Amino acid sequence: MSKGTGPLSKLYNATISAVDKIVPSAMQPLWQSPVGPRTVFFWAPMFKWSLVLAGLSDTINRPPSTISLNQCASLATTCLIWSRYSMVITPKNYSLLSVNIAIFLIQGYLVIEHLRWRNQNARDTVYNHNRYPIYSEDD
Repeated sequence: MSKGTGPLSKLYNATISAVDKIVPSAMQPLWQSPVGPRTVFFWAPMFKWSLVLAGLSDTINRPPSTISLNQCASLATTCLIWSRYSMVITPKNYSLLSVNIAIFLIQGYLVIEHLRWRNQNARDTVYNHNRYPIYSEDD
C-alpha cells in the first residue's frame, strides 16, 4: 500500500483494497509477494516488455540503414546497467532482470546489424557535396 496522502495514492489504495477481496487464495502468495502486482516492481517490467516487442518488430521490418545507432546503443547500455541494479536491490527483481537482458540482446543485435550495413556500404559511398567539391588527381 502507498504511504502517500495525495489523490493518486488514495485511488491506488482504494483499488488495491477492493482487489484484495477478490484475489483467489491460490494467487495470494503472488499477490502478497514483495515483487507482486501490488508493487511497482511488478508493473514496471511488465510495461517494459513493450520495448522488447518494438525491438523485435525492428529486427523484422526495419532496414539496417534506418536503425539509429545512438538510440540502440544507449538503450542497450542502460538495460545492462539496470540488469545489474535488479540484482542489487532488495527484493531481487528477476522479472526486471529478464526484461532488461532481452532488451539488451535485441538492441545489441540491431547495433551489430547497422554496423554491418555501414561496413558493407562504406566502400560504395560517393561523397559529393555541392559547397566543398573534392577533386581527384585525375581532374
